[in-house]
Amino acid sequence: MKEQRKFVALRAHIDDLLKNGAEVVGRYPFTLRVNGHLLRAQHGMLIGYSAAA
Repeated sequence: MKEQRKFVALRAHIDDLLKNGAEVVGRYPFTLRVNGHLLRAQHGMLIGYSAAA
């Protein structure tokens, strides 16, 4: 069966981050808190845009 998802590598990377303690803090836009930093998924990349409080 052909993979229908987009950004498969990004999804795998996010899964790994979540396994290692990252937390989802927003769904739209998708935002993670990782080691005191906020990362947003945008255009198939994780973009760091501010320090988490």
